[in-house]
Amino acid sequence: MNSVKDQYHRACRQVLTVLQVMAGLLLSSQGYAEQASMPETVEHLAATATSHPFSAADHQQQPLALADYGYVEEEYLVSGNARVFDLPTGFGYTVLAQGPYTTRILVRRPGSDSEFSGIAIVESLNPSSPVDLPVMWAESYRQFMADGHAWIGLTIKPNTIKSLQRFDPARYGTLAMPHPTAGPGCSPGQINPWSQPTTPADETGLAWDILSQVGALLKSHSTDNPLNRPAERLFMTGQSQTAGYSRTYATFFGADITEADGTPLYDAYLYSGSPPWQVPIHQCAAGFAAGDPRLLTSAPGVPVIELFAEGDIGTNIATRRPDSDQTPDLFRRYEVAGASHVEPWEQLSFASEEDMLRATGQASAINEANCVPKDVEASDFPIRYVFNAAWRNLERWVSQGVPAPKAERLQLIDPDTVNPGLVREASSFSPAQAFVKDANGNAVGGVRTPFVDVPTARWVGAKQAADSATPDFGCIFEGYKIAFSREKLRALYPTHPDYVEKVARSAQALEAQGWLTAMDRAEIIVEAQAADVP
Repeated sequence: MNSVKDQYHRACRQVLTVLQVMAGLLLSSQGYAEQASMPETVEHLAATATSHPFSAADHQQQPLALADYGYVEEEYLVSGNARVFDLPTGFGYTVLAQGPYTTRILVRRPGSDSEFSGIAIVESLNPSSPVDLPVMWAESYRQFMADGHAWIGLTIKPNTIKSLQRFDPARYGTLAMPHPTAGPGCSPGQINPWSQPTTPADETGLAWDILSQVGALLKSHSTDNPLNRPAERLFMTGQSQTAGYSRTYATFFGADITEADGTPLYDAYLYSGSPPWQVPIHQCAAGFAAGDPRLLTSAPGVPVIELFAEGDIGTNIATRRPDSDQTPDLFRRYEVAGASHVEPWEQLSFASEEDMLRATGQASAINEANCVPKDVEASDFPIRYVFNAAWRNLERWVSQGVPAPKAERLQLIDPDTVNPGLVREASSFSPAQAFVKDANGNAVGGVRTPFVDVPTARWVGAKQAADSATPDFGCIFEGYKIAFSREKLRALYPTHPDYVEKVARSAQALEAQGWLTAMDRAEIIVEAQAADVP
């Protein structure tokens, strides 16, 4: 009898799933907005002496005592049903299938509700390494905590779920993003390369509803809300691959997934280093051809700031589009002179080497054997200062309607020499030669900082593959710098007070223009005072 009852319940669930998918098809095909649903269950995961969250603040490469800032860290499992979408034509989406998921969120928030700003920043954790990396938290955590913002790191891709389960099978054993059995399957060889690594048993395309449901949870009055009270503003962020998740969500779902009052669920987007292609809408979906307008960020009805390091431009010239202040298209693109895709500061906030080894089975390493130039100093360009100001400007744009400042693009000697397509290999692009340079060898244009305007080094945003016949994609991530000689420093700055004065003038002007926060302006001047210049 129980078997018959179970079969009946399974049949009812299957019918309900079909009806939900059909309803989604009808809504999306007609362009109707839909209110975001909530996760079905939210479970708190306590940290113990023998089990802690992966990427916990006190288990970072440079441990961070959140309590010193009045912050707490909590981890939750969130579960529900998510749809798999397709993009058959234009900017409309359809629903192909629906299936269950369980993922985790890592929450860092003020310990006192009265200290919470009301802004929650949702970061899809970067899955490229293949563990969860909180890159945007790493860059701007001091700014977030100074402003009282909550930060939520979200595991977004099946490959890092597997790493979490290697790290702690008991803690993370239930995590899953399985491919819905009734959905669009494909063989391993047919999976879109930009969805990899994944398997036919997984489905990366569940991510979009997961982002919506987590956002709805954070804005809800539910007792399950880990923020204790509803977020007033919700910002989405990510870096590199997960910047691609943010850009894809903003383009295809941002205007349509709403709160109960019909306003967009996410109030703004700020992301960095997004790839020149949109993240595949599901793992079997074909990519867009070069020139497809859907490759460019469209208008989600809320402010969007996308940032690119100098080293990102070799692959991202094709994604350049004009800034806009015309509702619903509120858009800024920033290209940061001298900056590289990755840098040492962010790595301090990644999981400890011990935890990385548990999660991956191998020590982390960067292979630059195929990259040139060799024997140069790795870039430590502090792009975090640009991020911090951008977050402040985004907040003013959303809450006060004050548009973020505009910046010119980096100046290219010959734009035709920059890869205009969507190929992964950018080996023909030479960052050291592509940009118009100033008298000190630094790129002209873009977002400025004292580090390029009052320089002590020549900054180059990316290396180049040594052999264009066998390009190494990783070379474009690694920038480098060439420190000025003592003679050149003396020529530029005859005395140490002269150098400090020039840095202070630059930093103060940039603060007035909205490119530095007061806290960072002061820190840059202190660093200049301590520098061995000339």
